[in-house]
Amino acid sequence: MRRRSLTGPVMLLIVGGLFLWRNLHPETPIFELISLYWPLALIAWGLLRLLEVVAFRDRGWTGLSGGEVVLIVLICLAGSGLFAAHEHGMRLTSGSLEVFGEQFDYPVSANAPATGIKRVAFENPRGNIRVTGADTQEVTVTGHKVIRAWQRSDADRTSDRTPVEIVPQGDRLLIRSNQDHVPDSQRISDDLEVTVPRGLAVEARGRTNDYEVNDVAGNVELSTDRGDVRLARVGGDVRLDIGRSDLIRAAGVGGKIELQGRGSDLELEDVKGQVTVNGGYSGTVQFKNLAKPLQFEGARNTELHVESIPGALSMDLGQLSATGITGPARLITGSRDVKLQQFTQSLELETVRGDIELTPGRIPLPSIEAHSSAGRIDLILPEKATFDLLVTAEKGEAYNGFGSPISQRNDGRKATLEGKVGDGPVLRLTTARGAVAVHKEGATDLQMTPDGTLPKPPKPAEPSKPPKTQIKL
Repeated sequence: MRRRSLTGPVMLLIVGGLFLWRNLHPETPIFELISLYWPLALIAWGLLRLLEVVAFRDRGWTGLSGGEVVLIVLICLAGSGLFAAHEHGMRLTSGSLEVFGEQFDYPVSANAPATGIKRVAFENPRGNIRVTGADTQEVTVTGHKVIRAWQRSDADRTSDRTPVEIVPQGDRLLIRSNQDHVPDSQRISDDLEVTVPRGLAVEARGRTNDYEVNDVAGNVELSTDRGDVRLARVGGDVRLDIGRSDLIRAAGVGGKIELQGRGSDLELEDVKGQVTVNGGYSGTVQFKNLAKPLQFEGARNTELHVESIPGALSMDLGQLSATGITGPARLITGSRDVKLQQFTQSLELETVRGDIELTPGRIPLPSIEAHSSAGRIDLILPEKATFDLLVTAEKGEAYNGFGSPISQRNDGRKATLEGKVGDGPVLRLTTARGAVAVHKEGATDLQMTPDGTLPKPPKPAEPSKPPKTQIKL
């Protein structure tokens, strides 16, 4: 006869009773009780099984079965997880899961003289920081802190332990929020509005921060695991190490910019120093009026090097377009359409997949080396340009819209255009799969199709057949 145990039904009654009580009395902290006292279930289970073994020894009752051992292990894992969640501030109240309790706000204020100070630094792991340079001789801090705790009294004690301090350290001032004094069961963030003398440098490191720095003449160095950055009118160098961001924007930087990280949108404008960007950005990337070289190494096998961008360059996941860039320029990208206008010196361009449209627009022309593994290439040349041209479509068509002196040759599936005018630069265009076309600036074949692209190269016309001669008898 199969042995049956009373332990399982009794445990079900207890668990069911707890949940029924929770439904009838929502204010009861069932989550907290279970997370703290779950080992009592194992103790009760053990006592019941012990009583069963002692009381029914003559019936052959033994210890725990294999299924019960597995269930005990699962209960231990679940109970330990609930206890860890409780220790880290998670609560289940009013039918919803809350983390770190309620939110309590407190004002923040501090100030200190800045005589002899060259730098201001921040030790604020969580919270936004806004720094503004002004004609002043002191550092002023205002703002507010947010503390999440279960009781107002707990939040008050934490607020007293975490004042915002301004600590002199040689030639720098350290603005410290003392967030390391917060208990594990609470969370804090300090949003700071700081006014500093214009000539100071700014340094900040944190974990979750949005930064905004305006009207300072010194260097700016910012680091955070996650946050946005907005800079305007910065006189010195800028160095950013941003783990993840939705937006990084800098306008009016007098020195160089070094950016490391990844994120969504990136906008750099009016920068007088060299710009170095290393990281992947999935949104829109824009560069305007960069006076010195740009070195960009991003995601999707994208590499961009130009001498300067007096015009503008915009790039997203599907397209890169630029007007007014100074070479030598080198662009390597994965799957993007590329449209370049008014570029100088030299261009080296390589795409894996995507259409290319090149309009140098100036004489003398830059040298061009362009290659596409799969995509169409259009080259638009000024009427009086001089050049040494070789265009190759490995498996596609070639179209000569420039006219003489460019000649066209077809060899099976391979088509080429070749021509030389004066002592001009070398132009080499190659596509492995796709069409290549050379146009004359202002020609009628440059009229756009309704979808905004250049017309496809026409197929070569079939030779006309002579009319048949009819002989009447």
